[in-house]
Amino acid sequence: MCRSRVCRTEVSFELAKADASVFGDDDGKLRSPDAMTRRWDRRLKWVTAKYNTLHRVTIKGLRHTHATLPLEMGVHPKVAQERPGHSTITTTTNIYSRVTPTMQKSAVERFAAHLGQA
Repeated sequence: MCRSRVCRTEVSFELAKADASVFGDDDGKLRSPDAMTRRWDRRLKWVTAKYNTLHRVTIKGLRHTHATLPLEMGVHPKVAQERPGHSTITTTTNIYSRVTPTMQKSAVERFAAHLGQA
């Protein structure tokens, strides 16, 4: 916990292992989902009260975002599937990803460019 006015965040590469959990503790053990949700909600209430331009997002919402943004950026769907650890690409594309306005605009622009080359 940061006790000074200026907090410095550091990343430990010892914790960044292939089998590490996103919500693991310092020993690599999985934390309770309920405990993580309570911790997330408590911190999110604080930050949204301080910065009223931020919107509340759930941990599940972060998961949806993490599956959608790579697809929006043109990342191959198989890569996007592996990021959240889905067993099938169908889960990623049908359940967790959403068609965003950026994706729609890109599709229209690419289609128009293709027609212009015909």
